[in-house]
Amino acid sequence: MTEPAKLYFEDVELGDEIGPAIISVSDDQVVDFCSLWGNPAPNRFTDQEQAEKVGLAEPIVPGIMSMALVSRVLTDWAGAGTLADLDLVFRGTIPHNQPLHVGILISDTAQDESGNRVQCDITMTGPVPDRPYIIGTALLNLPSRS
Repeated sequence: MTEPAKLYFEDVELGDEIGPAIISVSDDQVVDFCSLWGNPAPNRFTDQEQAEKVGLAEPIVPGIMSMALVSRVLTDWAGAGTLADLDLVFRGTIPHNQPLHVGILISDTAQDESGNRVQCDITMTGPVPDRPYIIGTALLNLPSRS
């Protein structure tokens, strides 16, 4: 059975800001993710000693896990199946057990024969908002009410 749309194209306007959604990634979540991903512990994502061996101050959240978290924030807001493209740039390492602030800004909307597209600017920061861990864009395809 298909879920009803959470969000329609007509619900968003240029300049709308969503969030920040505040999330955190625990040590155990990273271990579980790495195991599912086929990169079992210990590794630079799960172990202090392994992280230091590759020049990191501490274990970090894997980039692919960070992308999944951003995707989840977007689809929790807009609905399943709406995310068409995600282009992220990592500006810093992402720590475990710290609040992560994911912000979304609607930067463009377009409605034509190819669909109802919403372009979003994405940021992920820690507690200091002017030092992003991630910046990027997402493209959503939203249903129309009509």
